[in-house]
Amino acid sequence: MTNSQKLGTVDSFIEKLQKNSNFALIKFDKTTHQSLEALRKALKKEQSSFEVVKNTLFEKAINKLALKNKNLKDIRKNFFPLKETSALLLLGAEWNKGLNAFYQFVQKEKTLSFKFGILDSQNYDETRLTYIAQLPGKDQLMAKIIGSMKNPMSKLVYALKFNTNKFVYILSQKSKS
Repeated sequence: MTNSQKLGTVDSFIEKLQKNSNFALIKFDKTTHQSLEALRKALKKEQSSFEVVKNTLFEKAINKLALKNKNLKDIRKNFFPLKETSALLLLGAEWNKGLNAFYQFVQKEKTLSFKFGILDSQNYDETRLTYIAQLPGKDQLMAKIIGSMKNPMSKLVYALKFNTNKFVYILSQKSKS
């Protein structure tokens, strides 16, 4: 006979995974409670959340969802059965900010690492998630593009004004002497 509390936990995982299509499974080992709370606080600012999961119950939730979702079938085939302690990192609409916040935290706390994840309906393993987490955000990339577009124009304006400015400077020096 199955425990109703375990069934409720599986159902809550299913609900969370359906609500948040972008998530990552995290491996943690000997991490202190204080550092996990600091991580939760940092992730909350980025509309992400961190929850410790029981591997068997998480596998059951994925198995139920895999009947309808091809990505979850691939996850089940490639990464199951789950080993070691796990936590679920649920990412908000702007998942890159949550991933980056987690990556910044991992740089200080070496006991955490990625296992696998799904971002924009694509499966990623540990190395790919780490690489994606290191990339700059959308805002930073847009600022770089705008800066690179503005730079040649400002240099052209400076080059066009240079001779005129030099002429005005020479005239002002002559008028003073």
